[in-house]
Amino acid sequence: MKAVRVNEFGDVDVLKIEEVDMPVPRSHHVLIKVDSAGVNYADVLRRGGNYPGPGLPTSMGLECAGTVTEVGSDVTGISVGQRVMGMGPGAHAEYVAVNGGLIFPYPDSLDSVIAGGMPIVFLTAHHILQSRGHMQSGDTVLVQAGASGVGTVLIQLAKAWGAKVIATASTQEKLDLCKSLGADVTINYTEADFEEVVKEETGGDGVQLVAECVGGEVLEKSVRCVASFGRLVSYGNASQTPVNLKASDITTANRTVIGFSMGRSPRGSLDHKGAMGEMFPMISEGKVRLVVDQVLPMAEVGKAHQHLANRGAKGKVILTI
Repeated sequence: MKAVRVNEFGDVDVLKIEEVDMPVPRSHHVLIKVDSAGVNYADVLRRGGNYPGPGLPTSMGLECAGTVTEVGSDVTGISVGQRVMGMGPGAHAEYVAVNGGLIFPYPDSLDSVIAGGMPIVFLTAHHILQSRGHMQSGDTVLVQAGASGVGTVLIQLAKAWGAKVIATASTQEKLDLCKSLGADVTINYTEADFEEVVKEETGGDGVQLVAECVGGEVLEKSVRCVASFGRLVSYGNASQTPVNLKASDITTANRTVIGFSMGRSPRGSLDHKGAMGEMFPMISEGKVRLVVDQVLPMAEVGKAHQHLANRGAKGKVILTI
C-alpha cells in the first residue's frame, strides 16, 4: 500500500509517497481503509522534527476517515463495513490501524471527505472549552488564530454554548470568516494591539477564557487578557518561540494557565467518545461545521504542508487517499 513517509526531518522535500507493508492490527486496534485524512500543523512540526512521534523512518498523519475492514478481538461497538473517523499515527496512508478507543462511527449525513479532517480539531476545541477550560454560558472567550482549523470550531462551539467570542487573525479575509462563524469581535493582530482591544471590549476586566496556540509574545500578552479567576488554555506553540511569563501576571489576579494536549492514549480524564457523541447532533443540525480550506490528493501532501507553514489556511486542509 502507499503511505506518506519521512526518512529524515526537514523541508517539504523529505515527504515521500512510498510502498509499505499493510499494517497488522493488534487485538485493541481497528484497521481502516482510508478515504480522507486531515493535515494539521502538528504534521508540519513533526516533519521538521519539532513534534513527538515514532522513530524514523515513519508514516505521517494523525487523523482520518474511512471504512472498517478488520476489528481486533478486544474491540467492541465497531463492526466491519462501518464508516468511521479516527485518530492515530500513520493516517496519511491507504490503510491504517487505529486504537479502538479513538474510533468514532459518524452519521450517514456527513460527507466522507470532510469526516477525515474532523476528529482532532473538534475534540481539541471541545476539550479546551469544556474539559479543561470549564466555559460557562455568558463567558467571554478570546480565540487566538480564529481562522485556523481549531479556531474555527472553537468560535462555533463557544457561541453555541452561550459565550461572547473575540477572535484574532492576520488578514481581513480571515476576520470575515471568523465573523461569519459567529465571532462578536474580531481583531487584526498585525494592525492593532489585541491586548488593548480586549481590555476596551471588556471594560478593563478581561475575558473568562483564552484559547491560545501561538506561544511566545502572544502567550505572554494573552495571559494579561485573562479576567480575575479566569483561565487560559495553551494548546500549542506554533511560533516555536520561548515564553517569559511573569509570576505576578498570573498570581495577582488569581489567573489559571492550563496546558492541553490530545495525547496518544484513549484513557485518562478526556472522554473523547462522550465529546464526539455530544457534537455529532450539533453537526447534523448545522450548529457547527468543519470549515474546509483545501482538499488535495495524497500526492500533493507537500503543497498541503507548505500552505499550512505559510499560515495561508482558513480552516482545514484535507488529503484524499
